[in-house]
This record gives sequence, structure tokens and C-alpha cells, in this order.
Amino acid sequence: MLETTGTTETYRPRVLAVDVESEGMERLCSILAPAGYDVLPARGEEARQAADLVLLDVKQPGTDGLAAYRRLQAELGVPSVPVLMLTRRADRQLRRQVLEAGVDDVLTTEPLDPLELKVRVHTLLELKAHRERGGERAEELLDPRARWVEMERLARVGTLAADVAQNLDHISAGLQQALGHVRERAKQGLPPDAEELKKLGVAGEQMRLYGQHLLSLGPTNPKDIQRFDLRDLVPGVVERMRDNGRLGSAEVTVLLPEDPIAVVFNRRQLEQVVTELLANAAQAVEDVKDRPHRIHVGVEMPDMFGDFGPRLFVKDTGIGIFEDELQAVFEPYYTTKPPEKGAGLGLTVARALVESMGGKLTVQSRVNLGSTFTVELPEQTSSW
Repeated sequence: MLETTGTTETYRPRVLAVDVESEGMERLCSILAPAGYDVLPARGEEARQAADLVLLDVKQPGTDGLAAYRRLQAELGVPSVPVLMLTRRADRQLRRQVLEAGVDDVLTTEPLDPLELKVRVHTLLELKAHRERGGERAEELLDPRARWVEMERLARVGTLAADVAQNLDHISAGLQQALGHVRERAKQGLPPDAEELKKLGVAGEQMRLYGQHLLSLGPTNPKDIQRFDLRDLVPGVVERMRDNGRLGSAEVTVLLPEDPIAVVFNRRQLEQVVTELLANAAQAVEDVKDRPHRIHVGVEMPDMFGDFGPRLFVKDTGIGIFEDELQAVFEPYYTTKPPEKGAGLGLTVARALVESMGGKLTVQSRVNLGSTFTVELPEQTSSW
């Protein structure tokens, strides 16, 4: 806080917009100004030197975008100023290429998500503070791959947290209304309405699920980073879920290779991924009437030539997914389940955790035949 005569002013970070057209400039100002940021056009050396963060708008993030980025870096001359590249479209491979070249983050603008923009700007300013302090955290984030993984995780967590906060507000309102009904009936010496009691139960379960999902995306505890045999992870998860009744009527088969697979990962988070995938599979087979309820879960060895790392898979004989909905299943709150059985965040959380480990989560499915979710982990050099 800056003290002035008779007033207290809050410092507003300055966001420099480079190569942004006038219409885009208005859009950025309408999103960032109410959130506490000053958006400035890139005019003159003084504006560039005063920037806390740069938004660089490019049509294509590939060769042309990197040339614009290098030109900008030369003009800025301040390595601690983070750069968020705005582009119309960018697939995963191109995003990684750009980030490995030194760009701090990439955000697609078709469509531009206001919430995601604010989350990424906030995260990049946190990165700038780390860099300027020169601590160990800043040194870690100088590695392009580590920075890319961290930025993806933080942006996803921030976006989810904001969405969840809004949803919890709605759930809380419904919860208070149902509680009011219960209290009013109690005053009259009457039992509560069964439907209102059901609403209370649904709200409580949704709040539990939201909390569980957000906790799993929280900061990593060093104790959770372990060296272990990947084959040991799956049977333990299956046993716990079976004991808790979370596998329902599904017949679960565990398939494991004979040779050990030594890995170093956050074991707790990887167990959470398998749990979410198994829970999804168990619910997918519930409504199937014409075939057995079967789930195959297992581990595959990494490629001997190093083309890919070890894989985890969960295959079910469930209802399947329509082709045009294959990617939607990973989006927050996409669910075909009733409210008391899911919050629509399980697969979103699973994908976020897998990507935070440097891996990827994919799905293949055919309607009325079943689905296969595959977790491809990064190749590691660990050995027994």
C-alpha cells in the first residue's frame, strides 16, 4: 500500500498490450481493469520499461509468434517481465514448442474466457515476484518444462476454484432454504418433508466432492513424491474402492506386466487419478442391461526405445460416449449423473493431475460398447 496525503492508494499492476487491435484493447480493458489492473498500449520506451506483464497478440504462435516474442524481449531488456502470448488457436504440441522457446504462457482467444485470462495474469505476476526475489522457486521455474507444467496446473486450479466458489454459493443458498424448512416444521412439531431432506443430502454430498477435488489439486507435499513400482499402485486402489462399495456390481480385472516399472511420482495424486477413472467406469456400466458389467484396469510397460513412458488404462463395457462428446467429458461440470452421485469434476481433476506430472490422459469410446481411458506418463530413467 502507498500512503499519500489523506488517502491510501492500492498499487495497480501495469499490463502492456503489444500488437493488440483497438477492439481487442477495449475487450482486455473491460476484463482486467475491474480486476485491479491498468492495461496500457505499447507506446514508447517509457511504457515498456514500466510494464509488470506483457500481453503479446499474435495470429499464429509458431514461427511468426516467436519472431515477435524475440523482438519484444530485445525491446524490453527486462528478463523478469513475464509474457502472455494471445493467439486465436494453438494445439497442445504448438503450445509446448512456444513455451519451451521461453514464452511464459499461451492463451487462446477464440473464445476468450475472461475468468481464465484473469487467473493467468495473476499467476504470471506471482511468477514475476518469485523471479525478482531470486529464490529457489524462481530457479525451478526457469526450466521451460517445469514452468509449463506449473503454469498449466496453477491456471487450471485457479479457474476451477473460481467456478467451484460460484457453484458452492448456489449450493449454500439451497442448503439454507432446506434448513429453514426443516426448522419451521420442527417448530410446528412436524417431521421434515422427505424431498427437503433429500435436498440437504445432495447439497452435503456435492460440497464434500468439491472439497475433495480441490484438495487433490492443492500443493504437493514432498512426502507424497515417492519411488515405487507402478504395478503396486493399481491393486491397492481397487481393493480400497471395493471395500468402500464404490465399484458397485462391476467385475474388475487387474492386468499387470511381469517386470517391475520403477517410477518417481506423487503417489497420492496418481492414486487419485486411478480412483476417478475407476469410479467413472463403475458408473458407466451401472445402466447396462445386455452384457456383463466388466472393468479392466492395468499397467503397460514403457516403450523400449523411449518413444513413450509407462501407461495406465481403465477399460469398461459401459454405455460409451458419443464421438462429439469425447473431449467434453473432461470439461468441468460435464456429467450425465444425478447430483447426488457426482459433481462433474472427476475427469477434469484426473486430467489436470496427469498433465501436472507431464503426462496426458486420452479416451477412446464407442456407444453401447464401452470406453477406454489411457494415462500416458512421461518416460523415466529410474531402475531397480
